[in-house]
Amino acid sequence: MKSKSWKKLFLPEIKTRSEKNIILIGEKTIVRRKTREDLKNDYGWRIDPELSDLDATVPINLTYEQFQRISINEIEKPSPWSLKFSIDNKKNVHIGNCMFYDINRWNNSCEYGIMIGNKKYWNFGYGADATMNTLYYIFNQTDITKVYLHTLSGNMRAQNSFRKAGFNFKKIVKKASHEFHFMEISKSDWQKNKDLSKPQVIVGEEQD
Repeated sequence: MKSKSWKKLFLPEIKTRSEKNIILIGEKTIVRRKTREDLKNDYGWRIDPELSDLDATVPINLTYEQFQRISINEIEKPSPWSLKFSIDNKKNVHIGNCMFYDINRWNNSCEYGIMIGNKKYWNFGYGADATMNTLYYIFNQTDITKVYLHTLSGNMRAQNSFRKAGFNFKKIVKKASHEFHFMEISKSDWQKNKDLSKPQVIVGEEQD
């Protein structure tokens, strides 16, 4: 048997999510688990060329019905390798999404991604606040000890937001025709950073 196959049989057991439904309320945002009611906004953001450019991708080529079927399945049967959240403002308006994914059980790391899809909320600190909320979840509710991300080198707004949330620049990474800033934050650095705000945590019912 190949070594990679052996690794799949003996994956380390780590906690990758809370058993409870956790809602995180920050200074500007509320980070919560996704629902079906979010999907119309999600679809609109995923077909937006400007948002796709910022994510170094292309708009999805799906009908809303196709997107809805796939997304409902992801909500009802979430992957063990990722966790998706919705972002609301303090008036419970859905303004974006964030997630952590590619969870590596061998080194307790994951990648982070965020999109403030409602452009009215750009440049007002919503992304940094939601990121701080999500890091609080990751470092308190899971066994993950390092979070990293890739953001386009020309996206200064995103880089400033991530630095505000505690991420540090590490290196330039090139993928295909794109150049990215690779940034990361460790649990130990996060714990030492007294400037990071801590959200109010509401614990609901057990996750399905």
